[in-house]
Amino acid sequence: MTERHCGSEASLEVTYLSMDPVTSTVGASQVVAYIRRLADRGVLVHLHSFEYRPDERLRLEFEEQGVQWTAHRYGKGGTLGGLSRVIRLARSIRGAQLVHARSDMAAAAAMLARVDRWLWDVRSFWADQKVATGVFSQRSPQARLFRRIEQEAARRSTRILGLTASAIGELERRYGSSVSDRAAVVTTCVDRQRFKIFPPPATGPVRLLLAGTLNRYYDVPLMIEFVRAVARRTTVELVVAAPGETSWDEELARAGATFTRVEPIEMPALVASCHAGLSVCRDDAGVSLLAAMPTKIGEFLAVGRPVVVNAGLVDAAKMLRERATGTVLGAGVGVDEAAEHLLGLLADEETGIRASGLAADHFDLDEGVDVLVKVYRDLWERKQRV
Repeated sequence: MTERHCGSEASLEVTYLSMDPVTSTVGASQVVAYIRRLADRGVLVHLHSFEYRPDERLRLEFEEQGVQWTAHRYGKGGTLGGLSRVIRLARSIRGAQLVHARSDMAAAAAMLARVDRWLWDVRSFWADQKVATGVFSQRSPQARLFRRIEQEAARRSTRILGLTASAIGELERRYGSSVSDRAAVVTTCVDRQRFKIFPPPATGPVRLLLAGTLNRYYDVPLMIEFVRAVARRTTVELVVAAPGETSWDEELARAGATFTRVEPIEMPALVASCHAGLSVCRDDAGVSLLAAMPTKIGEFLAVGRPVVVNAGLVDAAKMLRERATGTVLGAGVGVDEAAEHLLGLLADEETGIRASGLAADHFDLDEGVDVLVKVYRDLWERKQRV
């Protein structure tokens, strides 16, 4: 906690909605980190999340910080399970004065509860992503439902947050200029008190890290092909740190991957033990990529590690190119050219400094919380004037 922020927002109260467990990989690295920083600054946070199992240690930590946490039972999967969570959440937040709705489903709950002042936190183009990954078809009832939720959220939310500038631009294209008038960008930020720059391993093979949730949104075959291209030039070790089994485990094992599982608190040390990170999504995921900014990108950069991404991650690819802190696959760049480029970055002693600098400029948690507090303050003051 930085002294200049302590207690400065004591009059602010926000009801924060997460449809995902805060004990999961993304929940621990993103939601919990934001909630703790907001509490440090004196914001009274009422957190609602859906959990598979209770975490009493986290509950006690939240209580010590003054965070009020309602951990709902997650329940069934699938569309019906998701709708059940929306309905249960809407019942729980009726009368909330200021709501931060993280994702489209949380936005649906805010609208169902008829909240007056609320922030739509766009984590992805949900319908587009599910169609791209084959969860449901373009013309399915689910796709129509989620597109309607997106449309209503864009129209009815008081403020909008996006992970990327490209996401805000696409929403403006879809729903008009009023989107950008209410929008701000807060990307997937990283706690730089935990993820600190650290020298890469001086000996041994080039260690490439594939970390975090690994679903069909990622282009694992292309990443394996890239690893093999690097291996044709030097000795390589592919490290896979997924939170559980994935549908790619057999292919990764055949590629010689080393599998490990780490707790969120151990992730900075794991990143520091590697030379570069992999975050290559499927370019055929199309427009859904405009809203994507995988959490791991900021974490790799903060530790001083270059990142390998695909061209379809438009905002990330642009930043990495401009700051010479990563390698971009696709858009005419094949695996052999990309492998040579990454090895060049690893040979450059200034790469780590540039990477850490990019994390400080674009992925810093405290800077992200600054934007959140400003948006909350604006919403709270509007409420007071009504």
